[in-house]
Amino acid sequence: MTTSKYIDPLLVGKDAEIDLIAKEEMLLKASENENTKRALDNAVKHFRQVYGASLPCTDVVLRKYLIRYAGELSVSTLEQRRVLIGRWHREHGFDHNPNDSEEVRRIMRGIRRKYGRAPKQAKPAPLRIIEKVIVNLDKVISNREDENHSNRLRSVRDKALLLTTFWFGLRSDELINLRVCDINFHWDADTPYFELYLSKSKTDRDAHGRTRKLEALPNLCPMHALRDWLEISCNGVEVKNYRESELPLFSKVSRWGKISKTSIHKNSIYKVFIRLIQDAGIDTSEYSTHSMRRGIANWIIDSGASVAELKEWIGWSDTRTAMRYLDGKSSLPSKIIERKFKDRLANNTNKDKIEYDT
Repeated sequence: MTTSKYIDPLLVGKDAEIDLIAKEEMLLKASENENTKRALDNAVKHFRQVYGASLPCTDVVLRKYLIRYAGELSVSTLEQRRVLIGRWHREHGFDHNPNDSEEVRRIMRGIRRKYGRAPKQAKPAPLRIIEKVIVNLDKVISNREDENHSNRLRSVRDKALLLTTFWFGLRSDELINLRVCDINFHWDADTPYFELYLSKSKTDRDAHGRTRKLEALPNLCPMHALRDWLEISCNGVEVKNYRESELPLFSKVSRWGKISKTSIHKNSIYKVFIRLIQDAGIDTSEYSTHSMRRGIANWIIDSGASVAELKEWIGWSDTRTAMRYLDGKSSLPSKIIERKFKDRLANNTNKDKIEYDT
């Protein structure tokens, strides 16, 4: 005879409730961008430990904090700190928020007018720079005499990483969050193309995710570069091998040529990019990871696309954000002058044709 163990339903209910609470905390943490959480922690830490004030605080204390660091910290940093300290009060349930004070806002306006400067931007990486880097990587990949297997592996990965970053205008955090299963190839289509799913993005606050499509290109093609990388990192690109794989798309490669199951670190993206352009014999002093986003933004506009099309492709909702990535040569007066010159040239050509015909 077997005896069944008695399970107290009240205890089960408590365990289930504890599990739900833990799950709720996990989901709430996942709802917020890691960079935002880090910025909030840094703002609170600086306010408390460096400035020596306590939270919650009054309007006067926040105003004095802004005055103390005006001219020492950048305007954008102070603006962010002001907003985040206000957010801290709101999230902790305090009725009074010093950030809502008109005096605090007046001080911030004064700081912007006194210390506001045009932000220093990275130099755009035009297509010719990308091409020069890819040519150098192809030399390393095709060099069979090089006994360092990790160099070739890393070069195959870096080629796919660079072209994917450039053509899609990806941020570093978007790049490191990509998984193998986020790539979907369509080789049998009339014009082969692939889809890239972005599950996380700075501009996608509600984490809906979005899918972007790019057809195979005749040159500097990320589709072929990704296939070459997946052939090595996933032992082939059969559907069963990669469509359900949660492994990072761009993995670390050890000095011994071992492909890791962890993604390349966000801080390493800059180092990789600088190393690539340096190896191609290009001065690195004015470049950063933003250079590729500025490069593709300028290429898209110079190729005849509208700002609205640029915003849709990159994922910008604000026109001002898009314009910050464009060179000054795309100024409106220059475009108007160029348009008038073309119209006048066309009119003169038509006039010549009429006179000739008569």
